[in-house]
Amino acid sequence: MTSDAVSAGEIKAEGKPTRFRAWYTVVLLTILFILSFIDRSILALMAEPVGQALGLADRQLALLLGFGFAIVYSICGLPLAQLVDTRNRRAVVGIGVAIWSLGTVLSAFAGGFWSLLVLRCGVALGEAVLTPAAVSLIADLFTKEKRSFPMSVYLSVASFMSIGSYTVGAMAYDLAAGISEVSGLEPWQLTFIFVGLPGIFLSVIFAFTAANPARGESLAIGRDDTSWAAFLGYIRKRALFFVPLLTAGGVYTFYGLAVVTWLPTLLVREEGLSLSNAGYLLGWIGVPTALAGNFIWPQIAMAIDRRWPKRGAVTVLMIAAFVAGPAFAVGILTGGTVLYFCLGLGILSGSAFAVMPPIAYQQFGPIRMRARLTAVNLLVIAILGYGLGPLIAVELGTVIAGAEHGLGKGLAWLAILATPVLVLLTFLATRQSALVDDQD
Repeated sequence: MTSDAVSAGEIKAEGKPTRFRAWYTVVLLTILFILSFIDRSILALMAEPVGQALGLADRQLALLLGFGFAIVYSICGLPLAQLVDTRNRRAVVGIGVAIWSLGTVLSAFAGGFWSLLVLRCGVALGEAVLTPAAVSLIADLFTKEKRSFPMSVYLSVASFMSIGSYTVGAMAYDLAAGISEVSGLEPWQLTFIFVGLPGIFLSVIFAFTAANPARGESLAIGRDDTSWAAFLGYIRKRALFFVPLLTAGGVYTFYGLAVVTWLPTLLVREEGLSLSNAGYLLGWIGVPTALAGNFIWPQIAMAIDRRWPKRGAVTVLMIAAFVAGPAFAVGILTGGTVLYFCLGLGILSGSAFAVMPPIAYQQFGPIRMRARLTAVNLLVIAILGYGLGPLIAVELGTVIAGAEHGLGKGLAWLAILATPVLVLLTFLATRQSALVDDQD
C-alpha cells in the first residue's frame, strides 16, 4: 500500500494536538483500557456462580475464560491492527469499544456454554483494537522525550487491572446482589450488565472527541512500509531479536494469566473466602504492587539504557523472569499468608511484561508497524496465555492431584515449568538488542 492510499484511508487527521487534547486522549484510552480488563475478567471472578447456573465444568470454564479471546485474536487481531496502521484510529477504537461492551451486556442473557462462548468472542473482537491503537496514537501525540510517562500511564493498567478488576467486579456483584430480588435477575446477570454499559457510552465520547493526530515519519523506513511484505521482511531480518521478545510475553502469560484467571476460584475453594472478599483481597494486594512495578521498571530500563544503550527494556524482562514464576509457585503451594506475600511479589515482577514490551516496540518498531508489532504480541499472548494457560493448568492439576483438588497444583507446576523457558528467551533478546535499529 502506498502512502497516497494510506492518506486516503485516513479521515480528517489533525495536525499536532494541544498538550491538553493529547492528555485528554490518553486519559480516555486509559479509562477504556480499565473497562476492557473489567469486562474481560468479570467471568473469571464469577466462575463459580456462572458455572453453577449454566451447568459448566472447569474445563468448559477454562475454554470460556481463554479460548474465545485466543481464537478471535488469532483470526482477527492482525487484520484489525492493519486498520489501525492505515485508517482512522479514533473511529476504529470507538467501534471496537461498542462491540465488546455490547457483548458483555448480552452475556447476562446467555443460556449455556455455546451462547456464552460466542459473546466472549465478541468481547475479544472489540478489545483487539484498543492497545494497538493506543500504542500508535500515543507515539504520534508525544515526542520521544515526553512519550515514556503517558505510555507508562496507559500500560500500567495492564498489570494492576488484571488483579484490580476483581475489586471493581466484587463491588458490582455486591450491588447486584442487593437489588437482585427486585430486578428478577440473578446477581451474576446484573453484574454483566453493570460492567458493560459504561463502555457503550464511552465509545461514543471517544469516537467524537478524542484527538486524531497526523502520523509521524519513520526514521529508517519510508511511508510505503504499510504492506504485509514490508512488515514481515522487517521482522525476518531482525528475527533473532523480535522472535524471543514476542515469544517471551506469551510464555509469561502462559502461566501468569492462568494464575490470575483462576485465583478467585482458588481462594473461594481452598481458602474459604466469599466471592466478594476474594475480589477485594486480590485488589488490595495486586493494585499497589502492580502500580509500583509499572513505574519502577521503566525507570530501571532507562538507567540501564544510559549505561548500555538499547538493552534496558529486555534486561528488565530478564530480571522479572527470574522472580515471577517461582514467587507464584511458592505462594500457591504454601497457602495462607505466604500466598498473599508471594502473590504481591509475583505481580510486582510480572508487571514488567505488561509495560516493557510495548515500550520496546515503540523504540525498535517503525511508526507504521508499531500497531502490528503490538498486535503480534497480543496474538502470542492470546494463544499461549488465554488459549492454553487456564486450560492446561486444569489438565495438569488433574493429572497431578485429581480433578477435585488439582487446580492449585496445576497452577504452581505450570509456573515452575515455564520459568526456565522464559529466562532463556529474555536472555536471547538481551544479547541481540544492541544490534537492532533504534527507530526513535
